Formats: sequence, structure tokens, C-alpha cells
Amino acid sequence: MSRVRTAILAVALVLGGAAAAWAQGTGATGAAGKAAGQTKVNEFLSYDTATKRATLAVTASLGNHNGGMNFNGGYAGNHTVTIPVGWTVRMDFVNKDAIPHSAIVVPGTLPLPVIPEDPAIPGAYTKDLTSGIFTDGTDTSTFRATKAGDYFITCGVPGHGPSGMYIRFDVSSTAKVPSYKM
Repeated sequence: MSRVRTAILAVALVLGGAAAAWAQGTGATGAAGKAAGQTKVNEFLSYDTATKRATLAVTASLGNHNGGMNFNGGYAGNHTVTIPVGWTVRMDFVNKDAIPHSAIVVPGTLPLPVIPEDPAIPGAYTKDLTSGIFTDGTDTSTFRATKAGDYFITCGVPGHGPSGMYIRFDVSSTAKVPSYKM
């Protein structure tokens, strides 16, 4: 009986090794593995070079920086998100503040408008732009960064952007992959 168990165990080990080698060669991964092509920059940004898609988390009021008027803790342009031109961005927004906030991509010039109206990149804004999204509310927008330039992600609630609630959003014709500088 022990010879049969040994033979079965040996076959299982060989087949298991072959399956692992196949998975490695094809890019397949197990449940605990990293998805092929996925790169995590930090807790706010990840991307897939094969599909040229970036996922950007934008959290309003992450900590008390600038009195809570911040995105991901950044304010007054002290964080910079860089996306290569032509990439698609999925922006996952959440509001952690007691007051409503929203997000919109606007031209990267100061002074910021008191009430931003249109996004500089089509589709690059959250719902309820001027009234804002309430505490723990979320929204997702997807847009394509087609035109290189300097932009800001700012809050669309009147007065929030000019109060420093904005970070830089650069669409680069020279960057090969997305980046996030704090």
C-alpha cells in the first residue's frame, strides 16, 4: 500500500510542477498571485501597461491636511498624478468629510474658478458636482487622457478649489507609465 501512495504522491508532484510551470509560462496566476500587467504605484494609483488603463483613487478629506480640504491628503497642488497621453483613467472617488465634496479635472491655471462648470477632459468629473457627494458617498468616472497638458483635480463645490482643495493632474506626451508624487 505504501508503494501505491508513494507512486500517487510522485505523480501528483510532477503534475503539480507541470501545472505551475504552465501557469508561469502563460501568465496565469493563482488566487494569491498578481494579475498579469498590474502595477501598484501606491495606495492611490495602479495601472496596466497592456491595456493602457490607470485606476486612480481620489479620497476627499483624507486626514486634517488643509482643514480637511484635500484629496488623498494633498492640497494646493502639492501632489502630482501623471498619466501618459492616450491612457484611460478610472477615477474612484470617495468623500470622507462631514461636508459634501466632488471632483473635476480643470485646466491647470490659477486662480481656480469659484464654481467650475465644464471638465477640461470630457467625462472627468463626479456626479453632483456643485452640491457635492455626502459623507462616505462614492462615484466612479472613466475618461481618456487624450490631450497632453497640465490640469488640476479640484472640488466642484463652490469655493472649495480656491481654498486649496486641488492636486495636479498632468497628461504627459513623454511619460511611459503613470506616476504619483506626494
